[in-house]
Formats: sequence, structure tokens, C-alpha cells
Amino acid sequence: MKVTLNWLKQYVGFDWTPEELRERLTMLGLEVEGMQKLGGEFEGIVVAEVLTRDKHPNADKLSLCRVADGKGERQIVCGAQNFKPGDKVPLILPGASLPPKPGEKEPFTIKVGKIRGVESHGMLCSPKELGLSDDAQGLLILPPAAKVGQPFAEHLGRAAGDVVYDLEITPNRPDLNSVIGIAREISAVTGNPLRLPDVKLPDGGDRVEKWVAVRLEDPELCARYAARVVRGVRVGPSPDWLRQTLEKVGVRSISNVVDVTNYVMLEIGQPLHAFDYHLLGKGQSGTPTIVVRRAGEGEKFTTLDGQERALTTQNLLIADETKAIALAGVMGGQNTEINEKTVDVLIESAWFKPQNIRATSKRLELRTESSYRFERGADIRICDWASCRAAQLILETAGGELLAGVVDAFPVPPAPKEIQLRHRKTDELLGVAIPPAESVKHLRRLGLEMIKEAADACTVRVPTFRVDLKREADLIEEVARLYGVDKIPATSPRGAIGANVFDAVHDHIAEARRLLTGLGLSEAQGQTLVSSESAKLVTGDVLALENPLSADMNLLRPSLIPGLLDMLRHNLHRKNDDVALFELGRVFRKENGVREQRNVAFALTGRRQPGFWTGDDREATYDIFDLKGILEEFLEQFGVRGANYARRAEAVSPYIESAVIQLGGKLILGEIGQLSPLLAKRCDLRDRVLIAELNLDMLLARRKSEKSFKPLPAFPSIRRDVAMIVPESTPHESVLNTVKKLKPANLERVDLFDVFRGQNIPPGQKSMAYAFTYRNPERTLTDEEVNAAHEKVIEQFRKELQATIRD
Repeated sequence: MKVTLNWLKQYVGFDWTPEELRERLTMLGLEVEGMQKLGGEFEGIVVAEVLTRDKHPNADKLSLCRVADGKGERQIVCGAQNFKPGDKVPLILPGASLPPKPGEKEPFTIKVGKIRGVESHGMLCSPKELGLSDDAQGLLILPPAAKVGQPFAEHLGRAAGDVVYDLEITPNRPDLNSVIGIAREISAVTGNPLRLPDVKLPDGGDRVEKWVAVRLEDPELCARYAARVVRGVRVGPSPDWLRQTLEKVGVRSISNVVDVTNYVMLEIGQPLHAFDYHLLGKGQSGTPTIVVRRAGEGEKFTTLDGQERALTTQNLLIADETKAIALAGVMGGQNTEINEKTVDVLIESAWFKPQNIRATSKRLELRTESSYRFERGADIRICDWASCRAAQLILETAGGELLAGVVDAFPVPPAPKEIQLRHRKTDELLGVAIPPAESVKHLRRLGLEMIKEAADACTVRVPTFRVDLKREADLIEEVARLYGVDKIPATSPRGAIGANVFDAVHDHIAEARRLLTGLGLSEAQGQTLVSSESAKLVTGDVLALENPLSADMNLLRPSLIPGLLDMLRHNLHRKNDDVALFELGRVFRKENGVREQRNVAFALTGRRQPGFWTGDDREATYDIFDLKGILEEFLEQFGVRGANYARRAEAVSPYIESAVIQLGGKLILGEIGQLSPLLAKRCDLRDRVLIAELNLDMLLARRKSEKSFKPLPAFPSIRRDVAMIVPESTPHESVLNTVKKLKPANLERVDLFDVFRGQNIPPGQKSMAYAFTYRNPERTLTDEEVNAAHEKVIEQFRKELQATIRD
């Protein structure tokens, strides 16, 4: 839903800045997805008229034109083919700039220049060049009524001083799909009166009942249908105020009559439709009858978009005595469309069952502004007011005579809905004491009628436009919105453990859990108490219980690893052979007293992905590089960067082969390694069980949660691969250090993509293959530049690593 600042101010007064209005709307529950300030656009672009169009003397596909720009005439060379003398088109004058295209840093500035030997003093513009659409096939042809010399921004209704808001409306608030609905919310917050349009229709004229009748064959699907007739209209372009209002919010202007129906729909939220009265079929009485009926099974109907649609009995149609004329609540038909020859207009304002409109729209894959509003629930009591408002505006913009009265088929008006609000309940749910008088004031400002008021409670009558208000809790929510959600203190639920203590790391731990599950791991939750046998897996003093319940639970766990190994064994015994687990929890050590800390641990075994029918992938089992990759990705996403690995001076346990994970070369974050195959076999586990454990408290203390972004590269990269034979003892880190010391020009990244031992590789050596990516952020590199830099890298490998480069 789009709405403009100035349009809102027509219905309610307020002095907020555009930014303050955005914040206020957000706090009321209307999410502002975008805000666009109008003005400053299309500077130096004016409406021009093509006076002549001749062939360019030196080019077959170019035209030499003379155009009027409101101040004089100028010569323009143009390559478009879709225009003729007399057309009104956008003209950008020399010195002005076109809006920058996506990815462009600088706009394109127009200059006086020669094109094929002929001077051109400006440029005629296409919609794509103006950034209005992707259409680049020809010039943007403006309406004949466009004023020559008028600034193009003014022609579009984008003059300075207005702001367009793009709002996300929740499905339970259909009343906010209108400008007046949003203005009503602002009125409730500010206390300023809501100014509804003064709708006055002229008296006299023939009675409308003599011209049209309405028959509801399915009142369940159409509970109300109101029809009015305006005679003698003149269909043509809309006045500037109407066209500009619609175009600001993204609605294309069609004609004065059709634009009025769209305007009223956006204004009050009630979809309308206008029929050409003389295209309606007449019955035996000699006057048209509007019949609201279900479609026949397989009945065909052509909608305004030119598509023929096959219908079922579940679809509702608007018809006359001879044919269907509209798909109820979704789209009108071509056979009764308003056109330049239309003289008499029938205005439809109706209420349709939301579930039926939603089903029809979904089945036919036809979504419209009308169906969007009807399927969320329109206001059944606004039909007549919307019909009057449309008739008033048609008389103002298209002339004509309104027939007296309205044909309003409304067999069963809905009973008013009443809800009681207990003030004590308001205070209990919100956790803050709100004076009863203030609650009553807020509800009245929202348009709710107070029918009973007492010291401890009040009863309100809910207007039909608030379909979301169904129970007492809904009224309390309304009070909270207007009181100010930001004024309600944050408190823990009653009865919660530690209700007055705020855990500052809760959200960080939740983020860690989300990242790890996103990496394909399953969360485990083990016991805090373990056995003495399990504790042997780690070194260090452990904490024993003075009065344990059993020998299997006599120690506070010093590590999360023993519990994860028990869970691996539990899964393997139940034929779940491929397991990747993590656990977040507290561990306890006896170091200078009792030390308690949060840890995160990992355990992997089996295949990294299940087998497929396409082949045998039993060899695709987890290895240490899988675990290392998971840790690195987790630390990167969690905001802990700069971790590296180092061999341990002493073993953490005789049962675990591990290395330490360091930060900055000094601070030890944890360990990564593999369970001893002998222990794995003794514990009924696989030969390869990969494990790691990190100090989560240390990660939280050093986490940098701010994320940085960089734009996508504007210039292409060049890749060079190198495969080399090096001694078996050469680690990947040595290769990277060699490259870092050399600092090759324009090198963006280095990736190891293959390690090979075997045939044609000498004993004691291995083949390592790397991909080098080169890129310059400001220009495209040449092969010569990249080759020169890459040769230096290869030469350095030969010197420092004693590498033999493979062909």
C-alpha cells in the first residue's frame, strides 16, 4: 500500500516531519518498507512537442527533428521510430543529467554535440532512460494535454514537497488498505479530528430504479450490491490533480471515470467498478438487471486483460440477463468496458465473501488491487458511501447527470458486534497501570462507539471496518498501541526462574545455535553429571559430588565431549550411522576453586551425506577437513576472526589426538582432533570420530557482531592455476605465507583445490594444486599484467618451497 504525505494531510492535521511520520507509523504496527522524497528528480527535463521530423542526411536510421521546449525551438537528432510531428515527449536539455542506471556511479550528462555531422541540442527520452520502466523500444509519448515547457517532474506530479510511503499492511487490518484508514490511526494518536470528504449529491433527475434492477442469486457470496447510474458523462483524460495523485502511488491513469473508481478505492478501501450502461443486456422489462450468480461449470469469460478464463461453479460472476459482465471482486469484462464512446455509467459498489474471492484469485492466478482488498475483508457498511463519493467525483471530472437514489440489495445487514473491556485485565496483560479514562479515550479515537461505561469496565460497539476486533484481548492491544508500546517496560513472565535477572548472552547463544543448525549439525543435550570413567577422556581435576545418586552420575562434567560420545554410541546402536552433533552447555573445572564456563562441542562420524541411487559414495566420510571447515565457517559467521591451529605441547588426553585452536597466536579457544581408534573401538564407535570443543564464553567476549558489506565486483577476474610437487612435510600454511610475503599485484584470493599422492609422484612428496584469482577494482586487467605477477609467484615457490612445477 502506497500513500503520500500530502494525501494524508487532506484528512488529518499533523506537524511531524516525514521521518517522524515513518517512526510513528512503525510504532502503530504499519511497517514502512520504503520512503521516497519527491522533488529534485528529472532536473533539466521538460515536456516538448515535436514540430517536424525529417530524415537525417547522413544516416538512414536517424531522424532530424525540430522541437518546441516552451522557450523556443531546437534541433534534435533522434534514433527512435515510434513518434510523429505533434507528439509530446520528454526532452533533456544540454547540461542536465539522466538518472544513473543501476551499477553506474556517475549520471550521464547531455552536451551539445554532432551526431553524424549534424548538431543535436538535447535528447528525446525513452521510459528506460528516465528510469520509469524497462521499455527502451521508443520514446515516452506523453498525453496530448501535456503542457509544452512544463518541467517533467511537475508533469508526473513529483514536484518537491511530497513524500511517498510504501507500507506493509498485515492481513488482519484491511481497514489500513486505504488513505482514510491510515489517517484514522494518525487522528487517534494525535487527537486531531478526522476530516472525511463532504459528499453532497445533487437532487432531482429520474429515479435510478427505472433504469436498473439488482438480483442476488447467492447472498452468502455477495451480501450487498449497490448500483448508481450517471448519465451524459464525457470520458477523457483526468484532471491533473487526479492523475498526479494516482501516479504518485504507482497507479496508471486511464480515463477520468476509471481513475475515479481507483481513487475512491485507495481513499476509503472499497473497490468499485464502472460499467458502460448501454453495453448491458436488457431483459423482458426493457431495462438491464444486474444478476449476481455463480458461474456455470466450464463457462468461459474474457476479462479486461484480454484473457479468456474457464470458470467453475465456485466462481462468482456479475452478469446481466444475457451474459457475464465481470468476475466478481476480481476484474471486469471486456464486453462492458468504459471507452471513449461511453455516455452513461453504472457504478458498482458491493461486498463479496473474502474466502470466495481468495479462492477465485488463486485458482485463476489473477491478483488485482480489488481482489487484494476483498479477500482480506471489506467494510460492508461503506458500500453506499463509496458509491456516493464516486458519483460525486465523476460529476466533477466527467460531467453528466446523476439519477436519483440507489438500487441497494442488502437483504441481511450484520448485527452490531459488542465487546466488553475490563480495565483490571488491561493492566494485567500489559504489565502497566493505564487509567480507565485513558483506555476509553483511545478506543473512542479509533472510532469505537462507547455504549456502556463503568468504573471497572466498558462496553464498545465495533465498527464494521474493524474486522480484526473480536475479543477483549484485541481491545487491550489497541489500547497498548495508542498508549505507546515503547512506554511498556520489558518484564519477564510471572513465575519465570530468575524473573528479575536479565541474561545478556541469551540472544548470542541463540544466534550460535541458529548458525550451527544451518551448517547441517543436529543439537544434542547431555547430562551435567557424568561418571568417573567418562571423565578420563580429559585431563585436569574434576569436581566430585559428596552424595551422588549413582556411580554413573558422580561428577560434574569437565567437558561436553563425553556426553557427545555417549550420544554417538546411542545413535550407532540404532543403525543411525551418519551423525553430526553439537552441544551448547556449561562445564565445571577445579582450577583455583570451582570454575564454571560455557562451551560448545562438536562430534562427527560416518558419511557427510547419505547415499544416492546414482552411485556408491561410501568413501565420502567425514574427515578432519570437514570439521575444520565447519569451525571456520561458524567462527566467521559468529564474528570471531583470526583463528589458527597449532600442535599441542602435551596431549589433552591419551585417548584424543588433537591440536589447539588459537586466536592471535596466544589465546587458546579450544581443541580440534580425532578420537583414538583404539578407544573408539572400545566404545563401539567407528574408527574415525572427529571432535572439537571451544570456550563459548571466550567467543562471546571477543565477538564482533557488526557485519560489513561490500559491493559486487564491477570488473572481471582472471584465474591462473598452478600444480606443483613439494616435499610431503610442506603444509598449506607455508604456501600461503610464501604468497603473503611476495604480495603479488592484483591478487584477490588463493584456493587449494587438489592434493594428490600416487602415480608419477615421487615417494616422500605430494602434488598441490592452487587457483589464483586476480582482479583490479577499478579497471579490467590484461593477460600480460596477470602473467607477469603470476610468474613471480611461481619463481618464489621454486626458491622457498623447492617446488617442481607440473605441466
